Amino acid sequence: MDYNYGTSARYYEDQPDFLFEVVPGGAPEQETQAVSSLVAKAVRVLAIVVAAFALVGAVRVTFDSMTISTALEYRQLSRDIDAARTEGNALELEKSTLSNPGRIKTEAHNIGMLSPAQTTYIDLSDDIVVTDDAGNLSLSGSMAAAAQ
Repeated sequence: MDYNYGTSARYYEDQPDFLFEVVPGGAPEQETQAVSSLVAKAVRVLAIVVAAFALVGAVRVTFDSMTISTALEYRQLSRDIDAARTEGNALELEKSTLSNPGRIKTEAHNIGMLSPAQTTYIDLSDDIVVTDDAGNLSLSGSMAAAAQ
C-alpha cells in the first residue's frame, strides 16, 4: 500500500501489471507482381512522348504570342505613320498657303505696309571679309569693303 502524504491523503492500491503475450507468426506477405521490362519501356517511351508534345506545345504557344504582339506593334506603328503623314501634308498645305506672295502682299497692305519705291541689290560675289595683320576678322574692314 502506498500513501500520499499531504492535506488530502488518498489511498492507492497496487495495480496488477498487464501481461502481454507474443504470438509467433506475422502478417501475410504481400504479393509482388513483377512488371515486365517491355511494359516499363513502354511507360518510359510514353512519358518521353508526352513530355515532347508538352514542350512542342509550349514553344508553339510562345511563338504564337510573340507573333500576335508583333502584329499589334506593327498595327500601332502603321497608325502612327499614317497620322504623321496626314499631319505632314497639312503642314505643307499651311506652309504653301502662308508663303503665297499674294497673301503676303494683302496682309502687308492690311497692316499699313507699302511696296518699296526703289529696290537695291548688293553684289556679294567678291569676298568682303577682311582680316587684320594678326589674322583676326576685322568687322570695320568688312563693313567698308561691303559699302564699296
